[in-house]
Parts: sequence; C-alpha cells; structure tokens
Amino acid sequence: MKNIILKNINYLYLFSLLVILIFYLFPGDIVSYFMYRNFDTKHNLTQNLIAQGLHFFINTGGYSINHILAFSYITTGGLLTYFKKKNFYIGVSFFIFLSIFLELIHFIIPNRAFELNDLLANIAGVVGVFFLFKLKKKFA
Repeated sequence: MKNIILKNINYLYLFSLLVILIFYLFPGDIVSYFMYRNFDTKHNLTQNLIAQGLHFFINTGGYSINHILAFSYITTGGLLTYFKKKNFYIGVSFFIFLSIFLELIHFIIPNRAFELNDLLANIAGVVGVFFLFKLKKKFA
C-alpha cells in the first residue's frame, strides 16, 4: 500500500513539474488568457490572502506569494519522491538552480520579464521546504 501511495505521489510530482515548466516557458500568462482572453493581464491567484493581512509580508500584490507556493509545492514533491536521504542536498540544489534558471529564461521569452522579487520568492519556497524537512528530521 505504501508503494502505491509513493508511486502516485511520484506521478503527481512529475505532472506538477511539467505544468510548472509549461507555465514558466509559455510566452504570456496562461491563467490570464483562460480567464480574460488576454496574455498581458496578470492574474493574482492569492489576492484573498493579501486582502486578509499578508500584504506586510511581500508588498508585490501577491504575485511573489504565488511563486513561493509553487516552488514549495514542487520542492516538497521532489524531496518526497526523488531526493530522499542520500540525494537530499542534490535535490535542494536542483530546485534552487531550477528556480534561478526558470526566472532568468524570462529575459528571452516574449511577453515575459525577469523579476527579482519572483526569483527571491522561488528560492524562498525551496529554502522554506528545506528547513521544514530538516526540522522534521530533527524531531522525528
């Protein structure tokens, strides 16, 4: 039973990684296109969280919080499935490199722009999960 759950988490992780790659490499904002039929409009997925008091945390209208959530999610999936014990630090390094690469590639993708806040949020998501895993290991 445990192997089936881990296999399903692995499939979910791989699918999620593919979706994040598509979102990052697509020339324009896919979510805004489906909602507004316009690639130029940025849609804020966490607008309600900002309205409820997280505005003091990141003052960018919530876009960077979306990056923290996305990279926290994808890092958690990767560390649970691929990068266990021996490869843990390789996994964390991989996700930091991936977050830097995906944000830097926005320099050459049409209708996309490099944003330092997004890069820092990507890395914050990875580092946050890293510390949670280390904390879990310490108390487990």
